[in-house]
Amino acid sequence: MRRIKAAGTTVLLFLYAVGYSQVDIEGPEVAPPGPMAEERKNDRSRSLNVDMQVVYGQYNNMLSTINLSHEQESSVYLLSSYFKRSNDFGYNGSLYANSSFNENRIGYTGNFNPTDSWKSILEADVNNDSRGMFDNAVYSREEKDKARISIKNISKLSSSFEGYFTVGGAEYRHRLNGIIPDDSERSTLNHMTAEVGGEYIWSASNRVRGGMLGGYYIYQGDIPSDRYFSGEIIDDFNLTPNLGLSFGVNVDLNRDYRPLAFPIVGVTLKGFRYTTLSLLYRCDLAPFRPEEFYLEQKYIMPTYDLPPGRVHHGDARLEVRINDSVNVKAGVVVENNNNFYNYYTVDPSKNVLSAETIEATTCASHFDSSFSLFEKALEISLRYEYNYFVASENITYRPRQNFGSAVRYNGKLWRFEWANKLTGKVYTDPEGDEELSGAVIGTLGLQRRMLESFYAYIRVENLYNARYNLRDGYPEPGITLLGGLRILI
Repeated sequence: MRRIKAAGTTVLLFLYAVGYSQVDIEGPEVAPPGPMAEERKNDRSRSLNVDMQVVYGQYNNMLSTINLSHEQESSVYLLSSYFKRSNDFGYNGSLYANSSFNENRIGYTGNFNPTDSWKSILEADVNNDSRGMFDNAVYSREEKDKARISIKNISKLSSSFEGYFTVGGAEYRHRLNGIIPDDSERSTLNHMTAEVGGEYIWSASNRVRGGMLGGYYIYQGDIPSDRYFSGEIIDDFNLTPNLGLSFGVNVDLNRDYRPLAFPIVGVTLKGFRYTTLSLLYRCDLAPFRPEEFYLEQKYIMPTYDLPPGRVHHGDARLEVRINDSVNVKAGVVVENNNNFYNYYTVDPSKNVLSAETIEATTCASHFDSSFSLFEKALEISLRYEYNYFVASENITYRPRQNFGSAVRYNGKLWRFEWANKLTGKVYTDPEGDEELSGAVIGTLGLQRRMLESFYAYIRVENLYNARYNLRDGYPEPGITLLGGLRILI
């Protein structure tokens, strides 16, 4: 590592040396590297893929991503990591006090095929976030930890029947570090799950599938443990080559609610040259999943003992694929939930969020399109979302509309990605009219090949230097310039 200082700016240059050596030993002597050995070495090299990126920039901001995949005859795995950190950041030259943060993600996915009729999928990930809380009068820092593992076993028991069994476990920790130690808040939950299911193909036009899922939450302190169960069975059959129907029933149980049984109905129009359309209706007793709900938001104080929601769910999806270069998807999801989880501020002086339940009807629509031009050297993608809410109070921290776009160019010498997203306005108080303004956030990544697998890389975040907040009272950084290396093997 070498540091070069110029005009008050510190630039870090990272240099990675990647080496590979292997000796094949057959019997008591070392076999010479003949043509067959060289061929095996090349095959192994082709099965190993590495995508590594390290950049450094303003506010001592560092971003590192590593994706390593390796394929063998009966297995393949992907190991990925994401690390981002920053000292106190700012906007237009002014620093926000106590705004430093770090985000760390490590994930592993392995697919193993010991036999032609058996497959196992192992997934594990560990996440950690730590964020300064600016000028909060009570708390100085928020920290979140998540560790999860699951294994899914799939067996083809006959030519017509395939079954699976999944077990998993997770632990989640949340901490608010108080300026005064007695004000600190700690919470922990453990989550265990098990799922079994499968499908049986009666004929080319008829399939029966089903599954059962059970989960158990163990909370720290006086909060009682929670448990839930759901099971369903569905028959999919084709009336014509272009018309498919689905009928079934699902049963849900929860510690906090009476059992629920409800039909499932679906219609699919398929087999057309360009278009596929599907419609689905079902009703579920959806358990409160605090590990998912709270991890989506920053600066929170979790409430864990919220009841499940009875959700009437309608889903319509349309896909248009003209050729390999043009793909368009659209969808509308309408839900009525008697226990919709809505954010509210626990205490203005603490400025942390928790959740409460209300009855609400939501309508979420989206439109996605992707275009590939010049033999996929140029790729363009667009996404638009619009959300409509009917409730007795404001739905907070959920934008009414979002827009995203990306342009990617993959050339032999140059590559770049220009991405934009529009964050829509959001309410911050269920009872008030206060809103956070929307903003257009741009990101630009530019890389040039220097050697066969090495690229010089420049990344600009918040390209248009927008001043915006994702949480009331906690601003986001202004324009940030980073530079470094990317390695593709």
